[in-house]
Amino acid sequence: MVRPRRLFVPRLLGLASAAAGIALLVLAVPRAAGTQWSAVRAGLGQVDGLHLAILATLAGMDLWAYTYVLSASLPGLTRSRALVLNCTGSAVSNVLPAGGAAGVAVTYSMTRRWGHPPRAVAASIVVTGICNVLTRLVLSITGLLVLAGLSSPGAVWAVDTGAALLVASLACGGLWLLRGPLRRAVRRHAGTPLFRGPAPGVVVRMRRLAGRCRHDCHAVWLRSWPRLVGGMAGTVAAQGLLFLTCLRVTGAGTGLGPAVAVFAASRLLTQIGITPGGIGVTESAAAFALVALGGAPAAVASSMLLYTAFTYLLEILLGCLAGAFFLLCEGRRARRPAAATTTRDPSEPPARL
Repeated sequence: MVRPRRLFVPRLLGLASAAAGIALLVLAVPRAAGTQWSAVRAGLGQVDGLHLAILATLAGMDLWAYTYVLSASLPGLTRSRALVLNCTGSAVSNVLPAGGAAGVAVTYSMTRRWGHPPRAVAASIVVTGICNVLTRLVLSITGLLVLAGLSSPGAVWAVDTGAALLVASLACGGLWLLRGPLRRAVRRHAGTPLFRGPAPGVVVRMRRLAGRCRHDCHAVWLRSWPRLVGGMAGTVAAQGLLFLTCLRVTGAGTGLGPAVAVFAASRLLTQIGITPGGIGVTESAAAFALVALGGAPAAVASSMLLYTAFTYLLEILLGCLAGAFFLLCEGRRARRPAAATTTRDPSEPPARL
């Protein structure tokens, strides 16, 4: 009875965090845009079926573009399986706070079921993670630089907040990279072993594994960097088109340049682990900046809710369907009887494939 309780608490916390993110999205986005929920609901009611079909097509392009990144990082992974992997991992990451770790666990489990070796899977996870983080950092820095050139109080506030978050994230990353020298310096000046590291044998094994992983990641990058860069560029382009189309459909009235800058700068906020995928926080900051740059408040809030529906809620729905499809296929494979082995006459020619 202990194990179900241990599993129940993380699941309850994950559902509570997802519910808090959705509540924050519904309540905070209209307030950040300076409008009422009734006006937002009226704006959403003006979106017709054709517009929804266009937005769904762009969301599908986003998911399909990322399959090129996954298939390039993991040899032998087909596009269809990469799509199932992308939808399932994204759904898990969107439900749990800081759900990237859970998404990595799901990715590792599914790819191992498909027969991929552990070292190749580990290299794929590291390479795709680095590509995602670097892409968000580059987009955020570019967006902040563009917003810094716009003379608007809201833009200045967005630049200050984004710059503070960017500096904080870079500082945390730098401290993590320098944790070894810092720990040795504290030991040397304190004179007492404040931080006890692992045993020497464990350190040797960890360094050996890290060296192998670094070698595998380097080999993946040298072999597949054009497809990795192209896949990430296609993913960002599809997300940007979806963002701009949501603004156009609702009639937000924001210029193309400011809208692209806000989209790029808000990519860093998706890394906030308070809510899954930074839901509610990212949309509120983007709505505030867009309204400060001249957008219509009700239309901007409606566009942010539309964008979240097609990038967050749709991924959860598709991820549940993809996960159910994966479990169904694995169940059929497990129930399938082993094929009978037959001996072939050596004089007969081999069968052609």
